[in-house]
Amino acid sequence: MSQDDIRPDPDALLAQVQREEHAERTGRLYLFLGMCPGVGKTYAMLEAARQRQKEGLNVLVGIVETHGRHETAALLQGLPILPKQKLEHRGHTLEEFDLDAALQQRPDLLLVDELAHTNAPGSRHAKRYQDVFELLDAGIDVCTTLNVQHIESQVDTVRQISGVNIQETVPDSILDRAQEIQLIDLSVEKLLQRMAEGKVYMGERAEWASTNFFQKGNLTALRELALRFTAEQVDRSLEDIRRQRRVTSPWKTHARLMVGIGPSPYAESLIRWTRRAANRLGCPWVVSWVETSRKLSAAEQDRLTRALGLARRLGAEIISTTGENVSESLLRIARERNVTQIVVGKPERVSILRQSLADKLIADSGDIDVCVVRPFAPGPSVTAESALSDDNRRIPVAEYAWAGALTAAAGLLSWMALPLTGYVFSALLFLLAIVIASLRLSRGPVLVMAGLCALSWDYFFIPPHFTLHIEQPHDLLMFVMFFIVAISMGHLTSRLRQREEAERRRLRQTSALLRVTQSAALTVETQAGLKAALTTIDELLGAQTALIVRELDHSLPKAAHKASSFTPTDKEWGVIAWSYENRQPAGRFTTTLPQSGATWFPLQTATSMMGVLGLALPEQASLDFTTRQTVEAFALQLALVLEKEHFIQAASHAEVLERSEKLRRTLLDSVSHELKTPLAVMHAALEGLNQPSNPYVREMNTAAARLQRVVDHLLHITRIESSVVEPRRDWCEVSEILDEAKSSVSDVLTGHPVKISAPEELTLIHADSVLLSQVLSNILHNAAIYTPTRTVIEIDARIRENVLRITVRDHGPGLPEGAESKVFEKFYRAPGSPAGGTGLGLAIARGLMRAQGGDLTAHNHPEGGAVFVMELAVSTQAHSQMLEPSLPA
Repeated sequence: MSQDDIRPDPDALLAQVQREEHAERTGRLYLFLGMCPGVGKTYAMLEAARQRQKEGLNVLVGIVETHGRHETAALLQGLPILPKQKLEHRGHTLEEFDLDAALQQRPDLLLVDELAHTNAPGSRHAKRYQDVFELLDAGIDVCTTLNVQHIESQVDTVRQISGVNIQETVPDSILDRAQEIQLIDLSVEKLLQRMAEGKVYMGERAEWASTNFFQKGNLTALRELALRFTAEQVDRSLEDIRRQRRVTSPWKTHARLMVGIGPSPYAESLIRWTRRAANRLGCPWVVSWVETSRKLSAAEQDRLTRALGLARRLGAEIISTTGENVSESLLRIARERNVTQIVVGKPERVSILRQSLADKLIADSGDIDVCVVRPFAPGPSVTAESALSDDNRRIPVAEYAWAGALTAAAGLLSWMALPLTGYVFSALLFLLAIVIASLRLSRGPVLVMAGLCALSWDYFFIPPHFTLHIEQPHDLLMFVMFFIVAISMGHLTSRLRQREEAERRRLRQTSALLRVTQSAALTVETQAGLKAALTTIDELLGAQTALIVRELDHSLPKAAHKASSFTPTDKEWGVIAWSYENRQPAGRFTTTLPQSGATWFPLQTATSMMGVLGLALPEQASLDFTTRQTVEAFALQLALVLEKEHFIQAASHAEVLERSEKLRRTLLDSVSHELKTPLAVMHAALEGLNQPSNPYVREMNTAAARLQRVVDHLLHITRIESSVVEPRRDWCEVSEILDEAKSSVSDVLTGHPVKISAPEELTLIHADSVLLSQVLSNILHNAAIYTPTRTVIEIDARIRENVLRITVRDHGPGLPEGAESKVFEKFYRAPGSPAGGTGLGLAIARGLMRAQGGDLTAHNHPEGGAVFVMELAVSTQAHSQMLEPSLPA
């Protein structure tokens, strides 16, 4: 084996790094999985939580259901429990998990029992697993429990095993986020024994469970299902390790699965089956649906929307296309997406006259495998083939009546014109009627009309009349040709009309999207452009829209944009805030706050969130998958336009700030240098007077020193902001730095005792003594002027792990609340500051420390006064001697 073969796979390592970075930003999920209730999942979770609490973690019980089990309830003692949220529903008070309180407390580990639970009406989310998603996104670790029958991809298998329809499910995608899945296993015999002892259910519920669900055969099958599911999770983890290390494996695959669905009850079952298969193979999977010209009923549209929503929750890639031939469209998608296996439902009845979709795919698939599976559906009256169908199974009675009426009308006109034109003209008139009918009617009635016209022409017009017998060979040939032409013309014209309608619908959507983009992006006045864009959306969807654009500080405004066509209510603003913060759709037609009157879509780009778009459809309308895709495309275009405007404003603002900052630095530098020479002359003149006892001379000296300090501060801040401060490190004594700083501000330290604590072993350090002395003198000057006379100033210098730490504490009033970082801002002066000063001393001190690679922080001492801490990585004399090579004597 070559060296390259044993090197880790760079793509796998990159994927692993990306997963780890994402995991650092979000909370970790710990899942306790069982085959059914009563195996001890909650008990094991509480035991693990108590152990984590002993390790020092802040553990909080969000919600735990004991179901009357005393052993489980005993484990709750000593654990902090979050109060439940009370909700009023139809005169009853319901208790639920309080999501907002948990987010506010932000524990290290939160216990949330029964992941598949359905929340009470009025809760933010419809399902508890959605609460867990929000907790994880907020960076909170969560422990939870789950039974295998509640996993979405396992629902059909559980129904087949037990005959029970599972109502509460969780998507498999939440299991993909689990940091750890721990299987809580129990033998069937012990579980039945616990059931008999009343440790699983109580009273009538226990009796019902014993006679229905809790049967030995069911439990054995569920146990195997839980074991297999956990083993699949372990296999995927092991497969990731093998890919990283490039270990050859017999299960390694590059498969890609695709399942085609339609408006059928079987669609969801096919999606779950494909998810399980893709999970076992560890490969991507695609869900495709073909939109034909046939208009779906409300029930069919609802089934299709639910199926596509399930596919999205399970993590599938969804692809939609248009076409009349479903099998050809599916195969085209499969070849474009490099699909290796197509999943299709198994037909229940085999027809000799009509080829099933599975047969068509198998015949034309070529090198693509076709997997024919038996799906499950709640109703026995629906065939598996109806998951995807090429034909319209509904019978349009009115259209067939119109086809018969047109046939009769064409026959009557032909009979009236027969003496003048002959029977050949009658055939042309019948063909004209067929073409006219195909422009308005669907394919089935047109084909029936073509057959009726052919038979009518033969019976009434071809000699001998009123019989189906044809005597002349050329008449027989004409009849056959007429029948072929009538069927072909009717079929082709009908298909062309249907395609034209579909293309017109797509063109309308594409044109609307183009108009939205042009209105929002190319209009000179942004407000007018947004107004035109929202008007276009309203006209296309027959709805009302509201646009919420974020402020410059990334907060939401108090009112909707002026271009909006409806005003959100106070209740809607809570939905808007949630959608903006979580970057997910919310409101009507979603599972998050569905009581809202509108659906809210985040205006999200690859780099930022620009706001929220609200869509208020009429009360009787529904948001199907195609409409949802269109609205999401509108939202993306509006987000890109708003982001562009934001970048333009930010760039203009940055240019103005840069010019003003450059001008300010130039002014400071020039003024500072212009003042420096006159100050030097003033100092020399005062020294020449040699009259220290003269009060006027003393006042002038004090004023000159004060002005000199201001000029020095201006020069220092200009140098720091121009990035021209470069430390000049040399070996120096800590005591000399402290003495130099104290001496430089001795005039203001008068009346302030200074207590210095510096161990003798910190004799020499490798640092810039001038800069450190300047920093310390600024801190001492600040401490002297902000504290009463005769208060002590303490200086403590220590070094730990090659970090010099100098702490200066005064005994004054301390820093204002919340001003611990503001005191280092330029020109900041706290309320009640004494007269004079520029507010630059501490800003210069922090800038000089950071120029050396250190930092300066401040906080209030618990016993009073302010504390300033200087920290800088240095080398001591002993450390340097260890690093330097010894030289010969």
